[in-house]
Amino acid sequence: MPHRLWLLAYDIAHPKRLRRVAKLAELAGHRQQKSVFHAALSPDERQRVEGQLRRQINPAEDHVLLHPICAHCRANTLWQGRPPGPEHEPFWIV
Repeated sequence: MPHRLWLLAYDIAHPKRLRRVAKLAELAGHRQQKSVFHAALSPDERQRVEGQLRRQINPAEDHVLLHPICAHCRANTLWQGRPPGPEHEPFWIV
């Protein structure tokens, strides 16, 4: 199945949950900022990551965003400052 690029961001209230969510996010994608990641995921991988995150958070206190990034949006992404290097790209288009 084809992979789609996702923006994964979170705001977690409790330090223990924060560490667990950060570890899951690091396994799923590449860190862009402290709590912002890009992840290239197949539909099955996305469902697995979503389920794992759902089990780690407290919905009354925490927030997790999984937002798809289409090819058009990716091509028109604007960076200010130093963008991440190509080694942080989730995949290459050849």
